[in-house]
Amino acid sequence: MAAIARTTGTAFALRDPYKWGHLAGLARIGESLAYRAMFMPEVGSRDVLAALTGIAGETGELLLGSGVLPLPARSPRLLAEAGATVQERSNGRLILGLGTGPAVHGALDGLRATVAMLRGAFAGEPAVTPEGEPFRLALVPERPPPIWIAALGPKAMRLAGAIADGVLLNWCTPERVAHARQELAGGAAEAGRDPGEVTVGVYVRACVHADAEAAWLAVSAAAAQYASYPAYARQFARMGLGEGAGRAAAAHAAARPADVPEAFIRGVAAIGDPADARARLEEYRSAGADLVVVYPVVVPGSTLARSALTTLEALAPNG
Repeated sequence: MAAIARTTGTAFALRDPYKWGHLAGLARIGESLAYRAMFMPEVGSRDVLAALTGIAGETGELLLGSGVLPLPARSPRLLAEAGATVQERSNGRLILGLGTGPAVHGALDGLRATVAMLRGAFAGEPAVTPEGEPFRLALVPERPPPIWIAALGPKAMRLAGAIADGVLLNWCTPERVAHARQELAGGAAEAGRDPGEVTVGVYVRACVHADAEAAWLAVSAAAAQYASYPAYARQFARMGLGEGAGRAAAAHAAARPADVPEAFIRGVAAIGDPADARARLEEYRSAGADLVVVYPVVVPGSTLARSALTTLEALAPNG
């Protein structure tokens, strides 16, 4: 596997159901603010690879990441064809981020097999899907897109070190980033790879808003929702935030975001005035993140695009 250069700097993520004009506008503004990349998670509002194909025509240098695509959502053949399409249209700017989807038995083995299949397909070689179906891409990209994988637990982190060009972390503390680097290095060593070849990216929820209380409640609601998911509850417990996560999950069930513990939010987000939020982002970088991804949390009652833009402008690399 040929090494792909690590991606460094500051990126941003857009999750909410923006109208196309607003989504494209935020992408263009993000590029003008010197963000390195834009990531889109696939959460039910748009087909991410179709959207990134469109955004490729709106931007010139911005890297375009799927962050992440759950494998059950597409057949492996369609994933290869769609990934190659974005890579061609963007002149080689795709970061293909993948995740297992539901944490079921054999999910990581399926992810490993899919990554191997995609590497062969993007190289123009005959490929075989994890289900045993042979195929070959008719349109092979001039250069393969880097393949990143999402990781919560240590097994996924070690798998990233063994097979991926990058790993994408989510809802974690800076200390968790440092731990992920150690796990990644172990997986790379087992595979005979240099861990320095693997980019460590981390989503950091952030909200800078004129109404500090509204910003706090928005981030609290988002964190509480994730604390209610078993996989994330386990991750929070590994980080020593189990008690806070339990209280946050209870707050989510009761629809009372104000009950989410302050220490829990401060542990996993960048919030406050711009200086404080910027300082928090730098803590992630100091802990070992190559690419810090600003993930704006939209304040309810605000215009989606305006709320996100306020945070992106406040935390821009060139600010």
